[in-house]
Amino acid sequence: MELNLVDKFILLALDDDKGTFATEPFALTYGLAGAILLELSLKGYINIVDKRVVLRSHKRIGDPFLDTYLVKLTESKKNKRLSYWIQTFGNKERSIKKEILDKLIRKGILNKREEKFLWVFNNDKFPTVNSKPENELRKRLFEILEHHSKPEVDELMLISLIDTCKLNRFVYGKERTKKIKGRIRDVIKEAENSSLISDTIKEVQNTILAMIVMLITTTTAATS
Repeated sequence: MELNLVDKFILLALDDDKGTFATEPFALTYGLAGAILLELSLKGYINIVDKRVVLRSHKRIGDPFLDTYLVKLTESKKNKRLSYWIQTFGNKERSIKKEILDKLIRKGILNKREEKFLWVFNNDKFPTVNSKPENELRKRLFEILEHHSKPEVDELMLISLIDTCKLNRFVYGKERTKKIKGRIRDVIKEAENSSLISDTIKEVQNTILAMIVMLITTTTAATS
């Protein structure tokens, strides 16, 4: 089943049994924004030049969700800073989650269970009904991190994004994370030296991830 980086990030950040999301401060806010930009870079639509997002193509992707954010970039009158776009997209966290969750429900992967908190506030849950796509995704990540399989570029981005957003324990489990922590660092470092990944993709990924770390750190400090 074809899933992009944003879909995969949402699936892994969602507790299968509870149907609720990981609660690391601002992990989803900036993680989802980063996933959108990383996916656009994978598809060859953006570069990062002097920490500004530069469009390489205005042609529509054909994915309604990604096209929504491509249009926002296209309509900008100048090349704005990466931090601006991560914050702008991050402010759409609620609508991003809704669109992706609706998509995963249509694909038969998730289900929506409507609940109320204190009989007034919506507290909807999204339990998994078809675990095969996520199981295959997790299996592939474990092959890379535990059995040293070579990651594809999108898999590397996903592993790096999970690590950047401090979701390793949530995604892999506490005990497994202890075992693979060093391997996660090695995979990311090996990718930086790999000749199979273009310098452009490396630079875009590193710049986006570094900006996410900075924004999570400063925003958390400002709100504590």
